[in-house]
Amino acid sequence: MISASFPFDAQFLGRAVEAPRLARGAWADLFLERARSLRATWDHQGGTRISSGMREGFCLRVVDGGSQKLDAREGLSHEAILDACGRKSGSLPSEAPASSGEADGLDEAGLASFLEAMRERLLSLGLDETQLSVSLEIGLRQTCVCLPGGSLRQSGSSRSIVSCRIGDAGEGLSAGLGASSFAKLVESQPAARLGRELEERVAGRREAREAPEGEFPVLLAAGTGGVFFHEACGHSLEADLVLRGASPFRALLGERVAAPFVSAMDDATQPGLEGSYDFDDEGSPARGIVLIARGVLKAFLADRIHGAILGGGSTGSGRRESYRDSPLPRMSNAFLMAGDEDPEAILRETPHGILVSRLEGGRMDPATGDFRFRASSGRLIESGHLTAPLRPFTLAGNGLVALRAVARVGSDLSFGDGTGSCGKDGQQLPVAAGLPTILISSLAVRPG
Repeated sequence: MISASFPFDAQFLGRAVEAPRLARGAWADLFLERARSLRATWDHQGGTRISSGMREGFCLRVVDGGSQKLDAREGLSHEAILDACGRKSGSLPSEAPASSGEADGLDEAGLASFLEAMRERLLSLGLDETQLSVSLEIGLRQTCVCLPGGSLRQSGSSRSIVSCRIGDAGEGLSAGLGASSFAKLVESQPAARLGRELEERVAGRREAREAPEGEFPVLLAAGTGGVFFHEACGHSLEADLVLRGASPFRALLGERVAAPFVSAMDDATQPGLEGSYDFDDEGSPARGIVLIARGVLKAFLADRIHGAILGGGSTGSGRRESYRDSPLPRMSNAFLMAGDEDPEAILRETPHGILVSRLEGGRMDPATGDFRFRASSGRLIESGHLTAPLRPFTLAGNGLVALRAVARVGSDLSFGDGTGSCGKDGQQLPVAAGLPTILISSLAVRPG
């Protein structure tokens, strides 16, 4: 794993971050990062390939009002930090850099053996070897933020994700599974789980028919539809978009935006999830933020800069992809809270509609909330029963309108398969998206 500490103590970093000459009211912080990645892939043409990467650097940030200036540099030497902060080398004691560490128990033979087991299980389903590919990605990241006054905030995270694909990128099927460590991923028996999932989806595809076109009640399955709230509503609750006027929720704080049985939050303290951390990338403690309580909009997600403008301070949501990037208000683990209803009763009491069991990416305009999502797996609902499987189809609507149209909420909150990530302003971050079974009274459905 990555070393548990950086090679600089609080005194060194505190005196360094206090060195820059700042205008009245301005402040500075120092962000340090070490990140290591391992990637192993297998396909019929190339066989097994293994690669690794390392990112290590720091960023001095000076904030004056609502603007910020970054000085980001590769590497972690005391001389470079002193230079960025405006101190002469030798004015503070030198410390030897620490090793970035290795990933415990991981070697090329172990990774190759894992991929071979995945390959054999998937081929046992009768799949065409020439159409199969398998990949494993392991990421480990450690950060340290030095705040004014010299206090340090350290946070570490890791993620292991295995994914497999049958066929090409356009018409193929893909499935994945993630965990907070490689050992936990292995314990989850990914070959058996992903094999069963692909087997069911291949069988369903043989029987699938085109989705009907029109407005229908839509039942989103627990976990698999979590991306719906994340994309359709979550981004519009991030403070930078709210302050830019690019959110349909901008004037609705304290107002009812959903039925009284609908609540939502973002919680970076949830153990084991993709978006969890101890401190955000500005050093603010992680915490759970209630966004919607009994249908009423309660909060926006904010970093230090935008939180100060809004008047409520940071919500512990300032996140950055790397030391080269600016922190932005970002979701961590966003979800609709579980309700009281039996999911099977919701289905049974839905006369007709469409079940979405796998929702993938799409497009959403955060300024208006209008969205188009691709559902890669679903079924017709007829007389309260699941019937014909459907070929991939599109869901279209508006995030705020859809939120207000949530008619029933199940008790079965789930966070999906552990592989979630989210892009914003060119920065890609791990996130989790959770959802119980929910019924939306009407959404536009289009084939293809």
